[in-house]
Order: sequence, then structure tokens, then C-alpha cells
Amino acid sequence: MLKDIDYDLMETITIISKSLYRYDAYMLDADKCKCENCAKLWQQFKENREKELEVLLAELKNHIDMGALTAD
Repeated sequence: MLKDIDYDLMETITIISKSLYRYDAYMLDADKCKCENCAKLWQQFKENREKELEVLLAELKNHIDMGALTAD
């Protein structure tokens, strides 16, 4: 079993990755409806989530590099 902290990182990475996939579809929907406000909103959310994902992936890499990511 994974340590809670490692599981938390991977679970959050998964959730953010799924949201990034959806945001692309949401931006397409906003473009089809010609709603610039919604398109900007989804784009901003996507950019924020990409930054969050980058931080989480770096931390997960740290766990791997330090040998802290182990199964108990």
C-alpha cells in the first residue's frame, strides 16, 4: 500500500489531469457559442491548473528521487 502522502499527490495529479482534459472541451463549447467571457474563464482555469500540476509533479519526482515513494 502507498503512504498517504504519496497517494495524496498521485490522486491530486489525476484529478487535475482530468480537469485539464475537460477544460479543452469547455473552451470549444464556449467558442461554438461565441461566449468570450466563458472562453477566457476556462482558459484561466486551465492555466492555473497547469501550474498546480507542474508543482505536484515536481514534488512527486522529489519523492521518487529521494526514495521516499515506497509501498508499505
